Order: sequence, then structure tokens, then C-alpha cells
Amino acid sequence: MNLHTQEPETINVVICDDSVTNVLIIAEILKSIDMELNVTKITDPRKVMNELDSQVTLLILDLEMPYFTGYEILEKIRTLYSPEKLPVIVVSGLSDQKSQIKALKSGANDFICKPFNEYELKLRVINQLNIMNAFKLQSRLNHELEKRVQLRTFELEQATECLVNKLAMVAEMHDENTGQHILRVGKYSGVLARKLGLTELVSYMIEKAAPMHDMGKIMIPDEILFKPGKLSESEHLVMKQHVVKANDLFDDHPSMMIQMAKSIAVYHHEKWDGSGYAKGLKGHSIPIEGQIVGLVDVFDALTTERPYKHAWTIEDSVQYLKDQSGSHFDPKLVNLFVEHLPEILEIKAAFPEKAL
Repeated sequence: MNLHTQEPETINVVICDDSVTNVLIIAEILKSIDMELNVTKITDPRKVMNELDSQVTLLILDLEMPYFTGYEILEKIRTLYSPEKLPVIVVSGLSDQKSQIKALKSGANDFICKPFNEYELKLRVINQLNIMNAFKLQSRLNHELEKRVQLRTFELEQATECLVNKLAMVAEMHDENTGQHILRVGKYSGVLARKLGLTELVSYMIEKAAPMHDMGKIMIPDEILFKPGKLSESEHLVMKQHVVKANDLFDDHPSMMIQMAKSIAVYHHEKWDGSGYAKGLKGHSIPIEGQIVGLVDVFDALTTERPYKHAWTIEDSVQYLKDQSGSHFDPKLVNLFVEHLPEILEIKAAFPEKAL
């Protein structure tokens, strides 16, 4: 799009002066300007506000008129239009500096004293039109730039989301038991985030980043990660390092989606009472995305069968969440999860576990 080669716009000028002679003289002078002008002539100031809309380019206004003074009209105009949107040139027989300053303070863009010089009037009108065109051009340029930035941002976020999905697939290939689990955790997290009242953007990012919550486990030795039985104390300490590994893995990538995935991976094992890991955060000090994913991750782990354990019933799993309310989990999140359990179970049914 070339903003400099657009079709010329019709310039709509309104002249408001109670003197018919002055209106006609000004209109005649405007005809000599080498621009496409559409001139509206008004001699009753009570009608001028009805003539003004977003299509009007310039108002030429007298100050001393019956019914309404130019000052009063200016004040009304400036409640609706900025000086950049609708420039006003005041033409008045009041030539004293006090009147000029008052008019400019009231919102006039320029001031011309009567009797006015034809050449001066033309120049001042042309100047205001050029200034307004410059503002319009700047506005169009800003709008075009904003569109391009939004497009580029969208493309980057799409690429980042693709990267997040690919990384989640890497984690899935590393542990074939995690495939449906990470999908469910993402969906559960999106539901809980939205029910909590988080914005759609934040909820969407949590949903998309949640499958990355255990990404750090790809850096845990296989003999520990895939051990079928209970981990020893030393092995458990190594396993807990997956949140630290995730922090190193994601590092300080500028993408907000990656940073969301990092936050979830690092904080989803923190506990409401401060007994979690790796930082021992407590209560609202734990980022909400970590709290949300931490809760749904536990629920899904409990209700999913693994080679080394049977799946818990939904009732027992929900009771466990309630029992851990106030210690492991934020009571508000637990209540919200239970309240919307039917929606959670619909997701669970839509993404069933593969047969072992």
C-alpha cells in the first residue's frame, strides 16, 4: 500500500459568519485555492453544530454573532473534535491581543483579523489544510505500521506455538505414556484459567504452554525416569531437578509463550503451604499458571493408569484434591475445579489413554 499516492480527498469547508457579505467574500477567496473544495455557508450560528461531522475538513468561524458567540461554539466543538481532527480558523473584527489569546485558548487553530487580506486568508487556510493532511498521513502511516507489527507478532506467536508443540512432541516421544496426559493437562488448564476469570489471551497461553510442564524430564537419566518402582531418596532428589533443568532449557527467550511455558515448568510443583519445590514458594507468591497446572497435573496423574499403578476413581481423586486444599492447593482453585468437574470429565473422555 502506497500511502502517498491515494486519490485526493474532497475538502469540506464550513464558513460560519452572521454577515452574508463576509461569508460570500470568504467563499469567493476559497474558490481561488487550487484544491477540490466543497464549501458550506452558514449565517445562523445555531445551525453550525448540525453541519459538523467527521467529513468536515475545516471551519472558518466568526466570533461576534447573535445567539452564540464564536467562543461558545469553539468550546462545544472541542468537546467533540480535537484541533487535529477539525481545525478552526477564527475570523474576527476583534483585533486586540486579549481576544486572540482567548480564541486560541478556546481551541482555535489560527486567528485572522477583519478586515482580512485575501492573500493572508488563502495562506492561512492552505497552512491549516496542509497541517491536517500531515496529521492524516501520519495517522495512516501509524495504522499501517500497527497492522504490520500485529501481523509480524501473530506470525512470531504462531511460530512460537509451533515450537512449543514440537517440544511437547519431543517429550512425548521420550516417554510414550505422556502423550494424552499432556494434551489433557493443557485442556484442563485452559478451562480452569477461564473459569478463574483470567483474560482469554492469558488463558489461551496457559492452555498452549501447559503441555510443556514436564519438559525438564528429558534431561533426567532414563534409569530414573522410567524406573517402574518407587524411587529412592537420592533418585527422587534427581527427579526433582527436572524443574531446574526446565529453567535452564527455556532460558530467557523473549517469546511470551516460551516464558509462560518456562514459568509453568518451574513452578508447577510448588505447594500452597510452601512445602513444594524447587523454590518453596507459598500462597499467592506462586505464579497462578504454576498453581493451575500443578493441580490439574495431579488430578490427571491420579486418574490415569500406569504400568506401576492403577488409576484412582474420579471420586477418590476429587476427594484427594479436597483433602489437600489449603496445603498443596489453593482452596479457591480446588473449589473451582470441583464446580466445573463435568467439563473436566468431558475432556478426559475426549482424550482417552492408549491401552497399556
